[in-house]
Amino acid sequence: MLNREWGGADIMKALDWLKRENFTGCDIYVRPARSVSSRLILVDDLNMGALARLQVGPYHAAVTVQTSPSNYQAWVKLDDDMSADVRREVARHLAREYGGDPNSADSAHYGRLAGFTNRKPEHIDAASRSPFVLLDSYNGRPASGAAELVQIARAVIEREQKQIRSVAAHVQMEARSLPQATTKTPQTAQELAAWYRSLWHSLKIQFGDEFDASRADWVAAVAMFRTGYDFQDVADVIAQHSPGIDSRKGAAVTDYVTRTAGKAEIWHELKSQGANYVDVADALLSLAQDRADNRRMGRNGRFERE
Repeated sequence: MLNREWGGADIMKALDWLKRENFTGCDIYVRPARSVSSRLILVDDLNMGALARLQVGPYHAAVTVQTSPSNYQAWVKLDDDMSADVRREVARHLAREYGGDPNSADSAHYGRLAGFTNRKPEHIDAASRSPFVLLDSYNGRPASGAAELVQIARAVIEREQKQIRSVAAHVQMEARSLPQATTKTPQTAQELAAWYRSLWHSLKIQFGDEFDASRADWVAAVAMFRTGYDFQDVADVIAQHSPGIDSRKGAAVTDYVTRTAGKAEIWHELKSQGANYVDVADALLSLAQDRADNRRMGRNGRFERE
């Protein structure tokens, strides 16, 4: 993917190049620039019924785009520019409320740029043509319920952060008994497994069912990387000893383990370089996926910030 940070005038100047790239098979996307705060939220993968419901409610979109026949994206506009964590939670709320794609619900997700074709193979018709991405509606106005969306998002963030702080503090305390990876022995894997099982037992005693199991895996993974364990150590212990992982994640267990351990590994590296979590949260998954691809292809190497 080629990324460019452009304003509207820059896009207009590059239209000929974009058309050529699109003609040769490339998809053309647009999103709010990550270098600045924004007020735009993408709701992806809406059918006509969900879009109609969105448009008559308090969260009506400033722009809607038909990305393929009967499939739409909506850009909802807030009253003011908001930080990435608020925009991310607003996106999650709207995806849940209107049946949008939860995997596209983040603070600056790519949407399709109208005027170009959707090059996904499944949309190619019998005449080998790809459908054009069409501007469906535009008013440019903030949603009437924008302030309510921000209030909902901030309440969720505050509640989750409180829980995360409590779980993280508990894990940090338990990490004092974490076997040191620098002195690995044949028994180290067994000791790490025993520590992980003990950690989860103590979490259950402390919080009952009132904690997010996936977040607990994440915080524990960060603690293990901080102690010196490598990716495979962390991935193996989560896959084998995170309680109920098969029922929680079903067929997606392998992907979940890779994402959890991978994101924790990248965050551990970025944090050691002075990064702020809010600034890099949305990039962790793509960076972890890139790292996983490199591992599958036999390429390694630590992440370096520019």
